[in-house]
Amino acid sequence: TSYTWQSEPHGLARGSSQNRHESKERNSSLLSRIRVSMKAILVMTSDNPFYIDELKSLCIACDIEVEDVVIQKLEKINPATYIGKGKIEEIRLRLDGEMVIFDDELSPLQVKNLTDQLQTEVTDRTDLILRIFEQRAQTKEAKLQVEIARDQYLLPRLAGMQEHMSHQQGGSGFRGSGEKQIELDRRIISRKLSRSRKELAQIVKQRQTQRERRKRNNIPVIALVGYTNSGKSTLLNTLCQNKEKKVFEKDMLFATLQTSTRNIKIKNHTCLFTDTVGFIERLPHNLIQAFRSTLEEVKEADLLLHVVDSSFEDYQLQVDTTNKVLEELGVENTPMIYVYNKVDLNKYGYVHPVTPYVFISAKEKIGLDLLEDEISHILFKDYETFQLGIPYDKGEDFKYLYENTYVEQVDYRDDYIYLQIEAKRQDIKDYLMYILLN
Repeated sequence: TSYTWQSEPHGLARGSSQNRHESKERNSSLLSRIRVSMKAILVMTSDNPFYIDELKSLCIACDIEVEDVVIQKLEKINPATYIGKGKIEEIRLRLDGEMVIFDDELSPLQVKNLTDQLQTEVTDRTDLILRIFEQRAQTKEAKLQVEIARDQYLLPRLAGMQEHMSHQQGGSGFRGSGEKQIELDRRIISRKLSRSRKELAQIVKQRQTQRERRKRNNIPVIALVGYTNSGKSTLLNTLCQNKEKKVFEKDMLFATLQTSTRNIKIKNHTCLFTDTVGFIERLPHNLIQAFRSTLEEVKEADLLLHVVDSSFEDYQLQVDTTNKVLEELGVENTPMIYVYNKVDLNKYGYVHPVTPYVFISAKEKIGLDLLEDEISHILFKDYETFQLGIPYDKGEDFKYLYENTYVEQVDYRDDYIYLQIEAKRQDIKDYLMYILLN
């Protein structure tokens, strides 16, 4: 297929900003029209619909069209080619220019051998997830984390990736047979990894300083955790009243990668809500390691909200996956509320909830009052109820207490304003003189 670029419209100077703007729009439109998604054959060792649908979803997130699914149940993995010779031949006969994607992570040797035998691009689930993360990374921290994970994945797979890598560099000025290209590539990637880690360490240091500041301010931190696409970002946006502070949300895997923290009032108590990267079954180890600095926010949280997609039939598998990753991160003894989301889809009847729990719909704002009650019960159990009488000429004190404590009742009486509030005694020590004696 040939594509013809239109000439510049008459009457516009070549260097004008309007000219450049219109040309950019035309080029962007043309690129969107000629963009053709890749096609792939998936290779599975399980016929579980959950695993098949999830791998398909990962492909969709990478703009890869699934042409076929090949399943071979294995008692033992072939160390050289992962699957047997007969299945390789079956795939080869089905191929028509597609790439081949395996649901499990392949070793460098398996990738090389399969590529040689199938004569097409061969990759795996880990590579798909890394591709998605590369596309979605927006912040400097997220980009560095993904770069580190990608380079760690790539380093042992250099052998056999391209023929030129086996060539030796020699000639004038060199002694002996020279240095193989693959050795140079390894050195380049190793240096790049070192630089990325140093840059990330600086960002981690800044994040630790922010966490220390929060601890000094005694503001409780609530972390949203859960399987990817369970509705964490939607819940954060629903609770956040400031429209300018909304985070990106979309019905797809790994819509957001960067950690977002927002100030949110829970029954008039200021809390910090942190939205974290979503988890997934068999999340690549390199990614967990690279994102460990971001996930430290989870370890430092006072409360975890484990958001679960209650409309998903295999929701328990997603719950188990999330809990397993939290265990790998060393998250222990942190209070957790199971938040069964998406009840508006009316598919939550088969859910067997784990206590403490609430059923909500973040999108339709259903059950949020119950969620606040549960959060308050856990985080603010040390709070006491106080009955105060604020003189009318102490308007500033009334304003402070009204805005910074949970107000249960207000009554404007003849001599004072009656306030019934919930707070820590330490937090209102300067206002104890207003306590009404029974």
